[in-house]
Amino acid sequence: MSKRYGMIYLKSTNVHLVKDMGMIPFKLYEKYGYDSSLITFKNGEYTFQNDVVKGLKLEFVKNRFNSYALDGSIYLLKNSKNYDILQMFHVTLSSFCYAYIYKFLNKEGKLYLKLDCSHLLPERISNLNKIGKVFLKKFFNKFDLITVEQEKIYKDLINQLPYLKDKLKILPNGVDFKLLDSLNISYDYSVKENIILSTARIGAEEKNTMMLLEAFKNIPVEIRKGWKLRLVGPIEDGFLDLYKKFLNENSGLEDSIELVGNVDDREALFNEYKKAKIFSLTSDFESFGISFIEAAALGDIIVSTDVGIAYEIVNKSGGILVKPGDEKALTEGLINYMTCRDLKEISHKTYSEAVNKFDWDNIIDRLNEHLKSIL
Repeated sequence: MSKRYGMIYLKSTNVHLVKDMGMIPFKLYEKYGYDSSLITFKNGEYTFQNDVVKGLKLEFVKNRFNSYALDGSIYLLKNSKNYDILQMFHVTLSSFCYAYIYKFLNKEGKLYLKLDCSHLLPERISNLNKIGKVFLKKFFNKFDLITVEQEKIYKDLINQLPYLKDKLKILPNGVDFKLLDSLNISYDYSVKENIILSTARIGAEEKNTMMLLEAFKNIPVEIRKGWKLRLVGPIEDGFLDLYKKFLNENSGLEDSIELVGNVDDREALFNEYKKAKIFSLTSDFESFGISFIEAAALGDIIVSTDVGIAYEIVNKSGGILVKPGDEKALTEGLINYMTCRDLKEISHKTYSEAVNKFDWDNIIDRLNEHLKSIL
């Protein structure tokens, strides 16, 4: 009989189906025959369910109180026994409630917590008082498996919380190379153009899009000539006014910057990565940064702020990371790679690192082994 796997993340929208919220249960279904469901509020249409993650079930939670903790808890009061394994995200009030209800009602069931955290979690834990640390230990003790995405955060957590050493594992997010194959998209340096690509919520405060625009502006014209900066992603309210003001104050840039906007189609998005030589994300904060590994999967060299998983790519393959907000260093980093003679070699190393470390199929193989050990 197939193991019944539930992933509860009530914020899930269509795009989450192709992120870890959808890909983990889908890949467990696709590769190992799990009876997988994503548990969520109904947040719009879910077109990716028809093709990219076909076979993944969606279980919709009634939004009675507009509360993730309360509405999710009511769902689990009725349905905990329907899942052999329940996965949740983050150290939050919601996950605290879900864990206690699930374990109380389904004593044979197994709980999996995906921390999906940044360096801020170890910092916050170190600042807890004794009572806070006691409650945190009781919370973590409810789980049979806990995973974290980054090696540095894993080491920090084990140092602080040695009681987690048997259940805490490193498991990054991934790229679906099988999907890329089905779309006939593969890494090929020969088709790359002089493009600096950024994919993000354009204009969102934490994405600091203006830092990238200012850094690009400060590149000498003789170096910038022949290069394009392409900004891909949903455009936040108010950003267009800032963007128009920026162009008005910097005449001559309008032909070098392309504000593409949102790209929902996965094939079109991956073709953006395929054409670009450099990928730049200027976020002040990322818990993981899925766009880093999507870019690396098609050989884009990372020139970015030092956030999320970026270090683990750049450290092995090349690229440059700068402190968040350091516009001057970003300009220098972009110049360095726009004029680099070894771009092809570094691009190939970046691609190879993505294949070796961030293939969803390989990641799910490891997760399945972890799950087998707790069942």
